[in-house]
Amino acid sequence: MNKPLKKSVLNLYGLPSFGFQTLVTIEVMFFAAFLTDFAKLPLALVSTILLATSLIDILAVPTSGVILEKSNLKWGKYRSWLLVGPPVAAMFYVLQFTQLGGSPNVSALIILIGFVVSHLVWNTFYAAHISLNNAMTTDRGERISMASNRGMFNALGTLAFTFFGVKAIAAIGAGTGDPLLGYTYMAAITGCIMITCNWIYFGLTKDYAFNGCAAPAGKKADKMPVGEMLKQIVVNPPLMGLMIVELGRYLGRFIIFGMAFYYFKYVINDLPGLALFMTGLTVVNFFAALVAAPIAKRLGEKNTYMIALSLLVIGLLIVWFIPLPATAFKIVMLLAYIGYGLPDSLGVAMYSATVDYGEWKTGKNARGFIMSLISFPIKISIFVRSMIIAAVLSSVNYVADMAVTPELIQGIKNGFSLYPAIVIIVGLLLMFKLYSLTPAKMADMSKEVADRKLSATIEA
Repeated sequence: MNKPLKKSVLNLYGLPSFGFQTLVTIEVMFFAAFLTDFAKLPLALVSTILLATSLIDILAVPTSGVILEKSNLKWGKYRSWLLVGPPVAAMFYVLQFTQLGGSPNVSALIILIGFVVSHLVWNTFYAAHISLNNAMTTDRGERISMASNRGMFNALGTLAFTFFGVKAIAAIGAGTGDPLLGYTYMAAITGCIMITCNWIYFGLTKDYAFNGCAAPAGKKADKMPVGEMLKQIVVNPPLMGLMIVELGRYLGRFIIFGMAFYYFKYVINDLPGLALFMTGLTVVNFFAALVAAPIAKRLGEKNTYMIALSLLVIGLLIVWFIPLPATAFKIVMLLAYIGYGLPDSLGVAMYSATVDYGEWKTGKNARGFIMSLISFPIKISIFVRSMIIAAVLSSVNYVADMAVTPELIQGIKNGFSLYPAIVIIVGLLLMFKLYSLTPAKMADMSKEVADRKLSATIEA
């Protein structure tokens, strides 16, 4: 397990994430619009679907972690899911973007079934892919490089869909004479891309299929009780600190994205510049991922994370406090967004460290469950974001195309910059207190765990 990983395994670790991002971006950008404007479902039914899917998506994260912990397929405990999961998820994902059945209620039920099954399965194989970071190597440098690599592929996947996918949806819809089919076919196309990316990495990792597996291939994995898995969170302060700061980071990002339309329209009067600005943020995220590994190896993951996220906070506070013209606003935000991109590329390696801490603390390894929690802050923040944005707009009595007033501008600035900054600051303070893992401490823990396993082997 200490043998260096192949270059292809290191450099293409993020390939499944590329496929995943091309797939999921359709949902992130267009799911609500698809339900209202293409599937033509009643607004009350759409609201019910969006609320139900948000709650289901939150519950799917720990559920997928439990499934992953209790499974052990014959191609490797974690690696196997890259083979069997993507086709199932892709097939049901297509159902999310269809209009089947003779009534709105039947169509809604089919869409909901597609959502539930696809998200439960993809959360499982996504967690399995993330878990390979911890399972395939114990080398800190390799874990950081893989995490940074994943950040770059994430950004590239989003960019690919932004440049090609959006236009393809419209072109397919026009070509078939049914705009709805643009979404259906594009869901199928990106599903195939996602399957291909996962299968390629499945093939590359053949030599590491059983790294980190406690049971022989194809045999039942250790039956860690669900209560024991949940206990791994309670006894793991670094994990709790990381999840809290990640919640703050993602919540800040999603509020910024959700409020950007209003900021560009009413505060800087540059709505046409919004699309280019959002693309710029993705490009910044890519280059931040590119430099994340060497910086983190030098400064340490925690220090890099906190310094970078502080840069984002400073940028947000500048935007909130100082009236900026459109160009200056964009420059400040693009520079500040480096502070989001660097931590985004370190999360996998830092979650890997909390797995090692949990094993050191309890003597039990809950790798699959803990690594699945990387998605939990994302799901929670998406849910909370909607409530915050609704509250911000209500506070200024917002209506479409309303007259610009000082109260409106201040309310939008508060929502776009002040509130995200406050949330991130709280997360940073809690992380500073709870996430105590350093490279030196990790080395000591790894040695102690290895000594325990050696002693247990000798005694047996």
